[in-house]
Amino acid sequence: MIDLYCLGGASVDLVLDVPRHPQEGEKLLAHYYGQFPGGFIANTACAAARLGLNTVWGGLVGDDAFGQKIMQSFKEFGVRVTDIQPQKDSSSDFTVVLIQPNGERTILVVPILPTPPYLNDGMRRSLRNTRIGYTALYDYDWYMEVAELLHHGGGKIAADLELNMLQDIDAAKKMLKATDIVFSDQDAVTKLTNNNEVKEIVREILSLGPEMIILTKGAEGSDVFTSSNFFSTGTYKVSIKDTTGAGDCFHAAFLFGLISNFDLQHCLNFASAASAILIQKIGAREGLPSAIEVEKFITKYKEIS
Repeated sequence: MIDLYCLGGASVDLVLDVPRHPQEGEKLLAHYYGQFPGGFIANTACAAARLGLNTVWGGLVGDDAFGQKIMQSFKEFGVRVTDIQPQKDSSSDFTVVLIQPNGERTILVVPILPTPPYLNDGMRRSLRNTRIGYTALYDYDWYMEVAELLHHGGGKIAADLELNMLQDIDAAKKMLKATDIVFSDQDAVTKLTNNNEVKEIVREILSLGPEMIILTKGAEGSDVFTSSNFFSTGTYKVSIKDTTGAGDCFHAAFLFGLISNFDLQHCLNFASAASAILIQKIGAREGLPSAIEVEKFITKYKEIS
């Protein structure tokens, strides 16, 4: 069985250090830090593989230097790449990441390749043999096919509720009816439900069909809600160098916990610790920890606030 199948969301991050957010019409001096393989779903795939899950990424990359960099990074982290579809004479997606001195970042996403990636026969076979599939609400027909393939084999589908993808609220709600696990932040669920009250938001989303929703709150921690339970965790106080990929790492670690049969509270604590380790390094993947490193971190830093 494939533990985690990640679909879409791969790019190369062009990382710049900036003294602050640029203002309109301003020319601001930036420091070029480097190019790093990234993408919110691809980062989760690498984090999951680093933690020890049997992980596959499926999707499109260009046949350019960026595409080669994406492929090489997957291989270095142990992500299986048999379902990747290189596109001839195409450029890969990329992002521009602006990092401020406090570690907070702004990301400019530049999509080039078709989204979502079309499903070939190999991808369909893989999805039928997967415990958890992880992707975003890209397109209704595509998403429903992915969900059906996963459920046909007894697997589950987890969705990252990205704010910038919530263009069609009705379609998003229909897709959530086929979703088992939802990751989101406050902004996305507020837009989805047109509501600011967390209890009412959670009740509405769970009524659509998901078995759980995980709300991430940045420095304030995270919560997980099911129809009968609620769990919460804070964050570990560490020296922050870069928050890029922190949420992606958190999602991977939480899913690792589910697949490893952790209770939900430990899933949250484990995920919080994994992301705390990551943000002490520059880049979305440089600091990705192993499961042993996360457990050692939790033992050392017993206090979580």
